[in-house]
Amino acid sequence: MVGRSSPGQHTQQLILAAEREAQLVSAIARLVIITIAISIFLLAGGINLPVAPVVLTYLGSYTLVSITSAIFSSKRFFNPWLSLVFTAIDGISLALLIGFALRVTGSPMSLHGAVPGFVFIFSILILATMRYTIGPTLVAFFSFALTWYLFSLIVGDGALNGATPSGPGAGPNFFFGTVQNAARWGFLGIATILCLLAVVRRRKTLEAAIVAANKTANLSRYLPDRVANVVAEQGIDALATGQQQNATVMFVDIRGFTGISEQLKPKELSDLLSEFRSIVSTEVEDHSGIIDKFIGDAVMAIFGVPDEQPNNEDHGIKCALSILNKIEVWNEKRTERLQPEIQVTIGVHCGMVFAGAVGTENRMEFTVLGDTVNIAARLQEAAKNTNAGLVVSQSVLDRSDHLSDDNKPWKALKDSTIRGRMGKISLYEFAEPSKHDDD
Repeated sequence: MVGRSSPGQHTQQLILAAEREAQLVSAIARLVIITIAISIFLLAGGINLPVAPVVLTYLGSYTLVSITSAIFSSKRFFNPWLSLVFTAIDGISLALLIGFALRVTGSPMSLHGAVPGFVFIFSILILATMRYTIGPTLVAFFSFALTWYLFSLIVGDGALNGATPSGPGAGPNFFFGTVQNAARWGFLGIATILCLLAVVRRRKTLEAAIVAANKTANLSRYLPDRVANVVAEQGIDALATGQQQNATVMFVDIRGFTGISEQLKPKELSDLLSEFRSIVSTEVEDHSGIIDKFIGDAVMAIFGVPDEQPNNEDHGIKCALSILNKIEVWNEKRTERLQPEIQVTIGVHCGMVFAGAVGTENRMEFTVLGDTVNIAARLQEAAKNTNAGLVVSQSVLDRSDHLSDDNKPWKALKDSTIRGRMGKISLYEFAEPSKHDDD
């Protein structure tokens, strides 16, 4: 027996998938950042600075971390805890970059805020906020802060050798030269891009979460996709009260199903029903209808709901004809497999129905009710006495203009009596099932 995950487990699976995607996006963002940073550093002449070895070492290690992070974003290697490791490496390496840059130039540790790379901490924090847990953000801050604190504690707060900055390239020119200012603006631009990315991601995530929550809450009660979409967009109240509207109802049934089922094994019977329902469902969907319900070997379909369609009668007729065609094709395959042919009976009627949600508070379903439904069911029964297996009411033919279509002749039934009904309704059977078009 296949187990079904609980809502909590399903939520965790979705969060885990989102975390994996966030790590991949973060790795790609890292690679974009490193490309921008290297370009700025080289184009602005940073290779000539005394701190060039330190910066290039940092950029190289950052590239390696980015590639590793991308690799571990795959399903095979992904582990949510790795995001904390990559974020910690970001914070630690940045703090060491600033510290060694100050040490190489003989500058006081108190000038760390003037080092261009210091601004990059904001990019690291933004990358961390792209995740769906608070862990990476906390790790980003504390890994950077603690590493810097320990480094400055070891080195001391004064300049190297206890004097004012005296190393090559030290002093204001080092901190506020062309390369350094270009780096500041570059990091600021990167931070802006990441902020926009974070906003877009959160907005899309919020919208997707709302849609998913609505559909998850209502799909168990509103099974047809067209109805589920309406509920997801407008809420349950859009259908809970119901409404009177014009619709076309179709019933499809397998002839002699009881006798067939007695000759088949359970697995064979299951396969037969699955193939039959698949054919009918596909045709109903292709003709803008919805499956109201499956009743054993019978199918009830509706056209023109939940949004009323002016040509729902035409859709119903064409769907019925197409089902007959697809059943013929199916039988050809069944014959090749030495399986008995399957014949169906179809009834189609149109009129006013009540369309809405019915049931109890704990379990509701969308359906249509009314005399139109009852008549359509009776027409399907009447079709059992015809060769074609398709019987429709005159109202359907009149509204769909099929009554005057010479390519699809319809023959009036002499006996228009409908069981359980006092009056008579003009009924027509499809006269040439082997010549109809594939509509």
